Amino acid sequence: MSELIDKVGASAQGGMIHTIVVAVVIVAVTVVLSSLATRLIRRILRSDGVPLPSCSILVNIARAAIWVIGLSTVLSACFGVDVNGLVAAIGVGGIAISLGLQDTMKNFIGGLQVTLMKIVKPGDHIQVGTTDGIVQDVTWRQTTVLDYEHNLHLIPNAIMSSAEVVKVEPALIVSTTVVLNNDGRDLAKTFRTMELLAKDAVERLAPLERDPWMLATQIGEYGVWAKLRFVLKDATHAREARDAALLAIAPYTRNDASELAVDGEAEEAEGQE
Repeated sequence: MSELIDKVGASAQGGMIHTIVVAVVIVAVTVVLSSLATRLIRRILRSDGVPLPSCSILVNIARAAIWVIGLSTVLSACFGVDVNGLVAAIGVGGIAISLGLQDTMKNFIGGLQVTLMKIVKPGDHIQVGTTDGIVQDVTWRQTTVLDYEHNLHLIPNAIMSSAEVVKVEPALIVSTTVVLNNDGRDLAKTFRTMELLAKDAVERLAPLERDPWMLATQIGEYGVWAKLRFVLKDATHAREARDAALLAIAPYTRNDASELAVDGEAEEAEGQE
């Protein structure tokens, strides 16, 4: 009798081990497929000629679908769960849950509309209300926009799909790199002076949609890297406007720029007297 009990116990233990092994294998395959699908979709979305933008919401939907299939396979093959019945029960309960998650569902559907209808895509320069910047990504809940002061704005997708979105054409945005020497000057004041000089030079050639602004991008031992940007109303004279702006601010990038700033302050003081 004891031998029979031992055999049954060993058989049950062996069956449990087999179930665990199968479950681990299925989960491992799901992880690999999810990773491969993510890389493949990202590569396809970044390819030229693909009509869909490279937004993470599409990647996340594919990843979620693979995991749902993988976990359903584990429940069905290893634990004998009726997946069809489970899906039906979740569907009934999902109606009640969705009523309490209306905002989340609106954002998710709004994200699909923004992505599939190509309202915006990463890299677009947009204006939504008081937010003005470059689209970084469209997730299942929000669209992230980075402004030119490096502030990250999280705009709910429901707003993106219903509010007025102004897209500024890339040709109207003029951007150029400027390098300043580290000579102890007041960078904030120097930037303001350079912005005013660039504005005066550009307005002689083309009307501005947005005045020039300086943004420091890197500080090293020998200099400060910055970007000068401005937005034109008409891109016809974009190259000439960029050249004029650079010529106007060029004196402030030289080694003797501090002397130039001191002279300017002295002249300003004399004028006040």
